[in-house]
Order: sequence, then structure tokens, then C-alpha cells
Amino acid sequence: MSTAEIIVRAAVASDADRLNELARLFTPGLRTSNTDFGANFRALLQDPNWHLAVAVEQDSLSGYVAAQDYGRGLRGSFSVGRIHDLFVAPGSRRSGTGRALVESAFAWARQRPAPMILDWQATPESVAFYESLGFKPDFVGDFPEYPGFTLDLRRVAER
Repeated sequence: MSTAEIIVRAAVASDADRLNELARLFTPGLRTSNTDFGANFRALLQDPNWHLAVAVEQDSLSGYVAAQDYGRGLRGSFSVGRIHDLFVAPGSRRSGTGRALVESAFAWARQRPAPMILDWQATPESVAFYESLGFKPDFVGDFPEYPGFTLDLRRVAER
């Protein structure tokens, strides 16, 4: 499947059930009830500090990305953000879906009011994906088996 067949759009309330299914594929054993998941999802849709986007392929949701802007620190001239989730359904992997979703999070980060440092951690099997986008893994931290990655937009804003 080519990237031309992938539509990435903002998540909407009616995506809740399918997004819940995808989240449970991403995190087997997820302990959040369906009701709580739906309530959390609807609350985040209303929060301007969150980016929730979905990929649509052949009229079905095939993946999603969830990122949060924590805002500026007391002494900071920049914002800190995090990609909490980036998930693509197994049948849609290696089709450009992950790239399209993560690019939507990067575009969102670039449009925030303050320059942002956006970070995220990766599963061992997704490290090569982020490396293919030009990022270098940071294996230092509490969970070196889940390396971190960073998009630092402070330098872009200084230009």
C-alpha cells in the first residue's frame, strides 16, 4: 500500500471504539475498562495540549498517535512534549502509516506556541523505524531496552 492511500486526520469521538481496540493490541492486558477508556479519550480530545490523530486506510482506522505538550517549565523558554503512543495495526505496518502518523505529531509540535523538545521511547522492534527517519536512539536511562528519541525544535525557532 502506498502512502497516497493513507489518510491521517484528527481523532474524533466516534473513533473511540476502534481506538480502544488498537490500544489493546498495543498494550495486551490493558487494565482500563472500555468505559474509562472512552471517557479518557473524550477528555483528551477536548484538551488543546494533546494531539490525537488516526490513520485511515480503506475506510478503517489502522493506527494512531497520541502526543502531549507539557508546556514550559518555570525557567524555560521552550516546551517539553512527549509522544505517548504510536501504534500501527500489524496488517498495516511497512506501508507508510507509521511515518505518516509520526509526521503528524512532528507537524503539531512545530505549530505549538513555544519551541518544543519532543521525546518518546521505542519498543526494541521499532528502533529501526525511527533510525530510518534519521533519529539516533539514546540507550541511557531507566529502561535502556526501550531507548529514547528526541526531536529538538528549539534550534529551528532560533533561526
